[in-house]
Amino acid sequence: MASFETINAPPAQLVEFVERLVRETVLARVEERREPRHKIAIEVLAQPLDPDFQPTSEPFKAMSRDISAGGLGLVHTRSISDKHLLVKLEVPSGSRMTLVMEVLRCRPMGLFYDIGGRFVARLNSEEQTARVTEH
Repeated sequence: MASFETINAPPAQLVEFVERLVRETVLARVEERREPRHKIAIEVLAQPLDPDFQPTSEPFKAMSRDISAGGLGLVHTRSISDKHLLVKLEVPSGSRMTLVMEVLRCRPMGLFYDIGGRFVARLNSEEQTARVTEH
C-alpha cells in the first residue's frame, strides 16, 4: 500500500463538509451500539480489498466522521463496491492503526458517499500479518 504522504489529500470541499458534519451532528436517538462512537474528522488512507484481503485497486484518502472500538464511518467522493477496505489512520494522540474493515454500507450523502463498516482484522505492524479481532 502506498504511504500516507504519497496519496493526494481529499478535496477541500470534502474536508469542510465532514468537519461541519462532525461539529453539527447531534444524535437524536439513544445509541444502540456495543461501543460508543466518537466524532472525529481526520484523513484516512484506504485501499479496496478482495475477499482474500488482496488489493483490488489503488488506495485513496477519505475523511472519517466517527470511530468506535468496533468500526469506522468514512465520507468519500466516490462510491465503492468492494466488501473490504484496508484502512490506515493516525488519531490526534499520535497512535497509528492499520485495520481491515468490512464495508456494511455505502450510500449517497449529498455530493459524497457515506461508507460504514466494522473492523474484522488489525494489521500487526511488526510482523505485517493480519490478526482477526473479536468484533
